[in-house]
Amino acid sequence: MPIRHYPTLHAYVQANRRTRAEYDAEALPLLEGALPPDLVGTLLRNGNGHFEQHGVPYEHLFDGDGMVARFQFDGKNVTYRNRYVRTDEYVAEEKAGKMLYRSFGTNLPGGLRANFGKTQFKNTANTSLVAHGGHLLALWEGGLPHRLDPDTLATLGRYDYGGALRNPFGWLDRRITPELPFSAHPKVHPTTGVLHNFGTVAGTQHRLALYEVSPTGEARLAHALPMPAATFAHDFVLTQSGHRIFFLTPVAFDVVRALAGITSPAASIKVDSRQATQVVVVGPDGAVQRLETEFGFPFHFVNGYQDADGTLVADALLMNTYPDSLSIKAYLAGNLPDDEPLAKFVRFRLDLTAGTVARQLLSDYEGELPEINPTRVGQPYRYAWAIGRPPSHPLPLLDHLIKLDVHTGEARHAYEPATLVSEPVIIPRANAAAEDDAYLVYLRFDARTTTTDLIVADAADLRLLARLGLPHNIPLGFHGLWQAA
Repeated sequence: MPIRHYPTLHAYVQANRRTRAEYDAEALPLLEGALPPDLVGTLLRNGNGHFEQHGVPYEHLFDGDGMVARFQFDGKNVTYRNRYVRTDEYVAEEKAGKMLYRSFGTNLPGGLRANFGKTQFKNTANTSLVAHGGHLLALWEGGLPHRLDPDTLATLGRYDYGGALRNPFGWLDRRITPELPFSAHPKVHPTTGVLHNFGTVAGTQHRLALYEVSPTGEARLAHALPMPAATFAHDFVLTQSGHRIFFLTPVAFDVVRALAGITSPAASIKVDSRQATQVVVVGPDGAVQRLETEFGFPFHFVNGYQDADGTLVADALLMNTYPDSLSIKAYLAGNLPDDEPLAKFVRFRLDLTAGTVARQLLSDYEGELPEINPTRVGQPYRYAWAIGRPPSHPLPLLDHLIKLDVHTGEARHAYEPATLVSEPVIIPRANAAAEDDAYLVYLRFDARTTTTDLIVADAADLRLLARLGLPHNIPLGFHGLWQAA
């Protein structure tokens, strides 16, 4: 498939090669529109803070050190603060002034000699955030969370929930994986307030570890389910009925090549699309049922719930393959295939009695980083918002903001040429009368001015309400959350 250079993408990467500045309570100028007076609270976002490390370009989007941005709304103004997560690896590299650690998609410069035997990989703490049980945590699925001060964003240290994330499976397993991974996509049950999460644990027996954290912050390892070594999951579904749904896709690391330093972990990934995707359902009573469906990789789920007839529904953004590391490296050079198929909105219906999985295409739009009204998590819902593109868009870029009605399949979008947008965070209005009676808040990079803005929009029609300028460019990042005042 022909590769083409995209100036908007290239300008975005170049503008964010290295973001060093950190700000405290910087007042953001209002450039357009007006701030809604009832929008009061704090937006927090996490993501890769840069695309290179001391002159060495990263080869994967997931490799940059985590940088948390905080936007504080008081109904009249917005103030901005940002901080890098001071992981041990970040501190060591800043002190040394050079790259010291291998990461998910980038080996150290110098080939095999520089990477052989280097089995400590960087915990970037760059994927998402969760505020629960009195703690604000920066998350990265390959290792422990990092606890942050919610006011200053200072890093308070690696956090293992009082030992609950220390490997209990035996001496050799502890040597292989001393710390249990804690995924970047935890879910809080809408009724109980219990946080549910998981980790995929490598060892003598690969395991799917399921965690439960009480509303007051006490954690336990609730289940450790055997899983095939050659499978992977990034996200999961939690329903209000208490079901946890995992799609284990046949995507595997070549552990020998990666640990030997021959390739990065990302470059070692092998995808076997001839194999089915396993669907693991853990019931509210802990009972486990395993189903199968055709191959497909869901990086992110939109939502899920139990229907009135007992069927489980899991809505996903489904890719027809796992994105290979060469494509992502090309992306970071501003290059993309002319028309690479991206993720589409797909509904899975799981009939546990019949043991079947049916799928339905919800829209022709492609998208990623989906969000819903947070009051509908685990329950029937109507609307999803995401970055994406309509089928008529000629560029292979997810550069539109989209809204999808999952009942009808109708979608609408907002778009400004030569811009890229971040995941939208949905903030319901007080006493909202409808599911889309809410605000959207997101970042937008403009290649024409090489600036990054904070956008407030109406969730119903995507109409821009306010645009504020940031004091510097920052990457659009991955995931965020809203904390009401």
